[in-house]
Amino acid sequence: MSLTTSTTSALSGSAPSASIERLFARHRLGRVTRVEALQGGQLNTAYRVEDEYVLRCRAASRATGSLEREAALLPRLRKRAPVPEVIASGNDDLLGEYLIQRFVPGQSLLRAWEENPDVSVREWWLVQWAAALQAIHEERFPRAGELPRGVLREYPSWRSFLEARIRRRLDALMRVPGVDRSLLLAAERYLRRHAPVLEDGPFCLIHRDLHFANVLVDGPNLTAVLDFELAESGPPDYELDTIYRFLRYPSLFAEPGSAERITSQRFASVWVRLRRHYPQLFAVPHLHRRMGLYALDHDLSCLLQAYINRSPMRRTDAGDASLSHALGRLEEVLNDRYGPE
Repeated sequence: MSLTTSTTSALSGSAPSASIERLFARHRLGRVTRVEALQGGQLNTAYRVEDEYVLRCRAASRATGSLEREAALLPRLRKRAPVPEVIASGNDDLLGEYLIQRFVPGQSLLRAWEENPDVSVREWWLVQWAAALQAIHEERFPRAGELPRGVLREYPSWRSFLEARIRRRLDALMRVPGVDRSLLLAAERYLRRHAPVLEDGPFCLIHRDLHFANVLVDGPNLTAVLDFELAESGPPDYELDTIYRFLRYPSLFAEPGSAERITSQRFASVWVRLRRHYPQLFAVPHLHRRMGLYALDHDLSCLLQAYINRSPMRRTDAGDASLSHALGRLEEVLNDRYGPE
């Protein structure tokens, strides 16, 4: 989520502004005279407050503890990676789950890449991006698992962690009316056939959402990596799941209004250059098969959410499009047409 574009220059006197004033008073962060709504993100609402802070919040009814996880993890990375400084976090009666961070200047790397075709500048961005990835991965854990409140909830192995989650998604989808059960059975067979490639490796902090829209650059310099809400402990190659998906389907990560301009051709060389700058990320046996399983996990989740959004009470054109996208990606995975060679 890029938090750099203001959509409203002033919200003084509005309900959000009043709630923000009260929240900032609670944390003794000074008087609030200026609030700007920021674009980006599908679940959180974000504001720039004064010139110094960014507030992200999520309604209590939709809160998952993800901002709490991020608030716990970011201080552990501050000395080694370019991440925003956490000022305060918690839960508010009106704003819900919230996180206040120090504002970081810049625009998303996705937008900067679109606007600046200079090869040398792009290469320098990629060098810094790869270095930031390596720095994040220096945060190590003894096992794979989730990180609620930044504390590891470990699993016995990488295979048991990912396989259990995929099976939970399959079980949930089996209960959805109208779902193609033959597709789900094919997914289960794919999992059973290829799960042995999920061998353990070193376990580290995996961002899990590290596409170009979640990286800020200011001129030639990378200034911040954003949004650790999905972070987990896993092997380094797991980071490639979102990166590859972004490079293949970048329009899915673009802001409204620019998606039609964002094509995979714009990022054709990024995969090869990332491999050159961070070769250890790719140094795992059966990478193609592992990435197929990572994609299976993600796309089953997308399929489940698409069916929810397609229900009679919530049906939209966007929900229908999401269902079509998820089904198409699953077909690629199950027919072994997905992932790098």
